[in-house]
Amino acid sequence: MNRRTSTYTALVSLLVFILIEGLSLLLVSRNGAIQRYKLMSGIRNIQTLIWNKGENARYFMSLKETNRQLEEENIRLVKELEKYKSFAYKHTSDSVIQAYNPEFKYIPAIVIKNSTNRRHNYIILDKGEQDGVTQDMGIITPSGVVGYIHSVGKKHSLAVSFLDVDNTITAIIKKSGTFGTFSWNGRNIGEASLREIPIHSTFSIGDTITTSGYSAMYPKGIDLGVIKSSQSVGGTSFDLTVSLFEDFSNLHYVYIVDNPNNLEFKNFINKEENLQ
Repeated sequence: MNRRTSTYTALVSLLVFILIEGLSLLLVSRNGAIQRYKLMSGIRNIQTLIWNKGENARYFMSLKETNRQLEEENIRLVKELEKYKSFAYKHTSDSVIQAYNPEFKYIPAIVIKNSTNRRHNYIILDKGEQDGVTQDMGIITPSGVVGYIHSVGKKHSLAVSFLDVDNTITAIIKKSGTFGTFSWNGRNIGEASLREIPIHSTFSIGDTITTSGYSAMYPKGIDLGVIKSSQSVGGTSFDLTVSLFEDFSNLHYVYIVDNPNNLEFKNFINKEENLQ
């Protein structure tokens, strides 16, 4: 018997078996109510199982499509949110920024990259020479000082972050007007130090620290943070720990400070240094 004949015989046997089984079930269903009930129950159970499997398969397929649609919707909503945040920030902050010093001009910029895990951190902005940005311009937000422009390209700028242990500015205790040297402490991105506060100065925990206006980079009166703690240094001065208002881990929109009097200010500073 060849292979083809063997396959034909097996197929015929299968068909005969199915026919006999079908006849047997038919006879059982006709000859007894109990057998018929059990048979029909079994058939219904099989039908229910098949229907459930089919529904699960259809649900799985539709769930995949639903997830795809939700992902697209989430992306769209995120883009819309960023647009609204940018619009809201610009239109609510412009008046606050302009209030610091009307003589200053401000160039809105977006942070492209911002490091926070180094001792000398940097920021890259989306504004450059074509936007009027030049070296040594300050960078601020309504929540504090961000840094200053180090180098400028045609469309982008590299800035030294305030989170640089070598970056210092002059700040004052808002209530008393006492000034000191203000810089990042090099450890916690949410804290800075105000040093060289005379021992006779009066201050309290929670007092606000602001920019002094003694620099051409930054306008006067920008709130920087509040006093968290103090430590006496040699019995002659205090070092104050300040909790910063600016959240450097969530820095997106900033203002580059354009001081029209910056060049003149620098010339006077240079003349003063030559006199010493």
